[in-house]
Amino acid sequence: MPDIKCPVNQTVAGLREAIESGRLPNPRSRRIAEEILDLLTDVAWGRAGGDHLGAIASLADELSYDKASAGAMAAAKSVWDALGEHREVFQSHIDTHNCATGACVRLVPAPCQMTCPAGIDIPTYVNLIGTGHDAEAIEVIRRDNPFPWVCGLVCTRPCELMCVRGRVDKPISIKFLKAFAAERALSDRHYHNPAKAPEKGKRVAVIGAGPGGMTAAYYLALKGYGLTVFEALPVAGGMMMLGIPRYRLPREVIDREVAMLEDLGVEFRFDTRYGKDITLDSLKAEGFDAVFLAIGAHQAFKLNIPGETDFPQVIEAIDLLRRVALGDRRIPGKHAIIIGGGNVAIDAARTCLRLGSDEVTIAYRRTRAEMPADVEEVEQAEDEGIHMSFLTIPKAVIGSDGRLTGLECIRAKLIKKDDSERLFPVPVEGSVFVIAADTAISAIGQRIDLECLSDLKGLKWTRRQTIQANIVSMETSIPGVFAG
Repeated sequence: MPDIKCPVNQTVAGLREAIESGRLPNPRSRRIAEEILDLLTDVAWGRAGGDHLGAIASLADELSYDKASAGAMAAAKSVWDALGEHREVFQSHIDTHNCATGACVRLVPAPCQMTCPAGIDIPTYVNLIGTGHDAEAIEVIRRDNPFPWVCGLVCTRPCELMCVRGRVDKPISIKFLKAFAAERALSDRHYHNPAKAPEKGKRVAVIGAGPGGMTAAYYLALKGYGLTVFEALPVAGGMMMLGIPRYRLPREVIDREVAMLEDLGVEFRFDTRYGKDITLDSLKAEGFDAVFLAIGAHQAFKLNIPGETDFPQVIEAIDLLRRVALGDRRIPGKHAIIIGGGNVAIDAARTCLRLGSDEVTIAYRRTRAEMPADVEEVEQAEDEGIHMSFLTIPKAVIGSDGRLTGLECIRAKLIKKDDSERLFPVPVEGSVFVIAADTAISAIGQRIDLECLSDLKGLKWTRRQTIQANIVSMETSIPGVFAG
């Protein structure tokens, strides 16, 4: 079994060793390093506050000014690297007084809480539900996630994989307990929002009314900021509303939880697209003190195979789901093939059936075991009659006279590359075949739409074409503009 170490403790030990070894001869640099060490020790012991990481990053910047000292530069870099690579672990020490790695005995949460991406205090809220205190359970959940009912219906529930009850018989149904409590707590149509902090007299513009933007708006509103959320579409919810079909996530659920933000005074402006209807300059002129970019990843990746752009019957899954969510009930095709293996692919396939398609096939280049889609969703798709074609690599879209007639594919086999644990598909020579279809739907992932932010000339991007932001403050390269 691997020896898991806490990166917070490792950073503390490394910095202490640098100080005690004499590698920081400059008194000023040594004093700065000692200040960083004190703050890191607070984090390690769960005593830190919300400002600690910002202060640590700032002091590391100061330490790096001692360019004549290799020891100072190395110490600063070690702190930067730790904050950048293990931010969630540092944050869990501060926010929940737990160590996300489980290595700190004094700060070990329950396994289910460790696995939860939001770090929700699962043992506490499950106990509250068990004793009939549903409203109190929802209060606990909303400390870390403002959308408990949504999450209770569509979460992939990694917590249940780590539930200790599963060692005895079956894991607790943590996901559905959350949905149960949320529905009960909303029986009077409202959660009880926490008390807001006094008004700060500062205004924040949030670009995007998806889960990220609305989560930021919720917690900033609680801190006393004035919030306005700008959304290009006529509804709030982002991928919750437009990317998840109604049979999985009823619209009423989203509407009710969004209403909780409006009760906090959050303003929504719909049909307002950044880069077209508003800009950074216009927001500043309107009196906003900061901008938070939460534009999501709504632009589909291309298949990059011959014939993809030759037929109008080649569509993108995310566009199909968006159109259906906005009321378009036209059947995409009688014989549809979906390319991909994630939840979006499954959602698109099951949506095609509901729209009237006679036959739906999912083509995935790996095996069922490697499918990133939720196992339950895959099983339900198969129960509904959707065909699965595994180890299938698309080669070309084929057709004639402007009509798509099929997808040319080649069989794959999985091999290991280098030291990677993941298996990679490679084509099997001489195994080309065709899947007959009149519609091909691409579901191989999405990325950020870069064009809408083209007016932000000083905005820096990562090599993966995501917005580059400070690891602690989430501020971008443009002062006053944040992203998440």
